[in-house]
Amino acid sequence: MVKKERVFIPKPKSAFLSGTCVKCGTENVFYSNSAREVKCKQCGEILATNTGGRVELTDSLSQEIKRLDFA
Repeated sequence: MVKKERVFIPKPKSAFLSGTCVKCGTENVFYSNSAREVKCKQCGEILATNTGGRVELTDSLSQEIKRLDFA
């Protein structure tokens, strides 16, 4: 029998990411395992493409990507 204090809840491998568009400078929030192309809210530039699993980041996204942890 396992005590309840020792049962750990695993953290998910996916997360929400925040990045800035190089073209217009708008900050965009998107999901790391998105099923669709991620486009900029302001200019419509494609920031990430889907690969069937995790998204592949394009050159239109700045190098500073932040992982948003809500806990």
